[in-house]
Amino acid sequence: MSEIVFVTIPQETVNDESVRILSWKVASGSKVEKDQQLCEVETSKAVMDIEAPAAGLVMYSAAAGDEVPVGSTICQIVPEGISVPAVAQSVTDLAQSATSVGQSMTSAVQSALKSSVTAEETVVDDRDLPPARLTPLAAKLAAEFGFAKESFARGSLVRRDDVLRRAGKLPPEADPKKTVKASTIATSAEPVENAPVAGVAVAWADLPRRKIFEAKVLGQGQARTVQSQVTSSVRAPRLRARLERLGLTSLGLGALTIFEAARLLRKYPELNAVHDRGRIGTYSDVNIGWAIDGGQGLMVPVIPQADSKTAQEIVEIMQRQVDGYVEGKLATSDFLGGTFTISDLSGDGISHFHPLISQGQAAILGVGGEVDGAGNETLYLTLAFDHQLTEGRKAAQFVRELAGRLEAHAALEPAPVQAAPAEGEPYCALCQRDRAGLRAIRGILVRSEIPAGFVCSVCLAELS
Repeated sequence: MSEIVFVTIPQETVNDESVRILSWKVASGSKVEKDQQLCEVETSKAVMDIEAPAAGLVMYSAAAGDEVPVGSTICQIVPEGISVPAVAQSVTDLAQSATSVGQSMTSAVQSALKSSVTAEETVVDDRDLPPARLTPLAAKLAAEFGFAKESFARGSLVRRDDVLRRAGKLPPEADPKKTVKASTIATSAEPVENAPVAGVAVAWADLPRRKIFEAKVLGQGQARTVQSQVTSSVRAPRLRARLERLGLTSLGLGALTIFEAARLLRKYPELNAVHDRGRIGTYSDVNIGWAIDGGQGLMVPVIPQADSKTAQEIVEIMQRQVDGYVEGKLATSDFLGGTFTISDLSGDGISHFHPLISQGQAAILGVGGEVDGAGNETLYLTLAFDHQLTEGRKAAQFVRELAGRLEAHAALEPAPVQAAPAEGEPYCALCQRDRAGLRAIRGILVRSEIPAGFVCSVCLAELS
């Protein structure tokens, strides 16, 4: 006889230990076909579809809006031939009764299913249960502590705290929510109470999941690193013209920065690393995340193995990810494995800012820029780095070398030929611009004795 199929949340993200069920696409108790869409779940970065692994009757173990652990059961599919009387109508009642007795909804539904199967079904023992399922963080910690997956109870869902308890890092009966010290709360990534200003009405609304995850990642990055930063300037007034000539579109500056930074990270591996309990972990791949915020929230998709790609290949990946961002179709895989991050605000008129290191990384590069009155652009590269893994001098060498590489690209672009002013037209004795050229940059001519003739307001500003 066919067996009941338990549908679980797949362990597809390395950063999430839980997901939120956004909506069910079928009613509990209804018949579904294999590969039919069951529900949508929201991870910290994307929305995933969960499909039916088999045909049969579907019965929820969680409701829309519930936060469920990765690897846990969200519904069961009962194939034909197994009698499950009235379970479809009683799932809500089971959930309420399970809550009242301290039993999970999943186990309540499983108990109902076991009690209602036909007589031919027999109770399975532990040897018939599937191997333990570990959340991504639990699997990582288990590997670090040398715990084999088989050493955990079959059929169980193992989470981060379970591994830490076995390793002696948490008391056996500890409840983390009750034992966190006040000094820990200040640097914790978990939500903490923050009382609003007294005497002013407040309208509350839940933050989007991505903002909660963003706070967690950046909060843990701040708490676990000793952050410092250095800045270097890039005087490359013809760099964007060079990128246009190469056909690198509007994403050219970001692509070129990723291209050069990725190759430099092989020379500076301590910036493509992570600090953990007195150890440095150097990543084998250079996977660079780049920040997008086009009005639909900040997201950081990743260019995998960026050091092995050409600038044109990087532009093509970035363009695909931008299209996915706009259409809301970025996949979970677009966000996985970032080992270094670049945030470019130069196009927004920001010259300097303080980038924040993400959890699991050792550095982030911030790119700012400003344009002078003559239209010449200067870029500013700010590297925030973990002082536990490297020193300011080494970080300064990285940004200075990166600046030199960008300036070298700009130097390949020929200087624009300055047209001679029309005869009889007044022009600036220093930059040779006439009134028409100055009008484009909001400059004016001022009569001058030294040098004789006229000097524009742009040159006067630079002389002062």
